[in-house]
Amino acid sequence: MNFLKQVTLNYKHLQATSLFAAHREVRFYLMGVLVKDGMMAATNGHCALICDAPEVQDIEVIIPIEIVKSFIKKVGNNPKVKTITLSQIDDEFWLLDYENGMFEFFRPIDGKFPDISRVDIPKPTEPPKEFVQWNLEYVSNFAKCSKILNCRFPLFYPSGATTSTYVEFVDGVHGLLMPLRV
Repeated sequence: MNFLKQVTLNYKHLQATSLFAAHREVRFYLMGVLVKDGMMAATNGHCALICDAPEVQDIEVIIPIEIVKSFIKKVGNNPKVKTITLSQIDDEFWLLDYENGMFEFFRPIDGKFPDISRVDIPKPTEPPKEFVQWNLEYVSNFAKCSKILNCRFPLFYPSGATTSTYVEFVDGVHGLLMPLRV
């Protein structure tokens, strides 16, 4: 079959980003994983995960979270092959494919994903001057993510009580965590 566009993605990155997509949200475009030039990302508005994907060029698609979860359930947690293929079939349909006949056809979410590079921050170099409070539900997402990525201890770099915290995992993967509003 001839595809309009095709790219290879890291399966662990897809698993990890799926933890950060919104599930029940008025902002429907947050209920998916963004695959865009050089990155794979997801956010629920309170925390985000950004994975480098240098092989992704000239593509911008939001894969619905239901499709991603179904695909992960089929492929499992420790597949033999560490990559998957994302292919554009036509103007309307895409294909998420793993070898051995495991695949998902889908229509991408038709919406504008937030400009994640605008909210992304560099790793802070100095500790904050005040205490930072986080929602432990979101911290637990980062713990689950570190298990998927085989990163024993993610590093949290708070930048202030009212600004994002940079969360470092492995090369090419980092997260952002917003503080609690008190």
